[in-house]
Amino acid sequence: MNWVEDQLFEKRHGLDCSGFIDRDELETSYSSALAHSRAYEAVTCAAMRELLDEAKKTGIVFDHFIDLGSGKGKACFYAAAKYRFRRLIGVEFSAPLVRAADRNLKKFGADHICFVNADAASFQLPAGDNLVYLFNPFGEAILLEFLNNNMDKFRRSRSIIAYANDKHRLCLATAGFVTLFRNQDSQSSLHQYPST
Repeated sequence: MNWVEDQLFEKRHGLDCSGFIDRDELETSYSSALAHSRAYEAVTCAAMRELLDEAKKTGIVFDHFIDLGSGKGKACFYAAAKYRFRRLIGVEFSAPLVRAADRNLKKFGADHICFVNADAASFQLPAGDNLVYLFNPFGEAILLEFLNNNMDKFRRSRSIIAYANDKHRLCLATAGFVTLFRNQDSQSSLHQYPST
């Protein structure tokens, strides 16, 4: 039944986010990250809704929504359509997928969304309270590098990681994050670094 909601969402906004691209078919100039990447597949609206609703329950007013491994942009578009964020940033290491997201953005028509072609491992979070979203886009090596590069920002903010298909959630616990929410059935979770 989820696919009906997903098709309606994409049709309503004129988006093309569907499809599956195997990791071996992804094009990127970030060759060191490719070995740790996952295949492209768009997240479902239901998975997005669950995590965004749980994040909203924290009472945090997030400045930014950051999608690491944003693909064709569906998570950013869904978050923009259903919730309030000052800025939404999709980070994607595959330039062809960024171009697809930019084509979708022209149809969606929002000036507070942008997509950047970058390696998530070295991406620097903007200042403020961020909702960082992941749909299991890469392995634990990239996740740990991203956390290490942004630990100071997590310590100084009330930022949360919303993790769908949370295969490497133990990396977050090892880094000191606490789990605020986890749905074992959907394997979705929220994590926050304790404030000091």
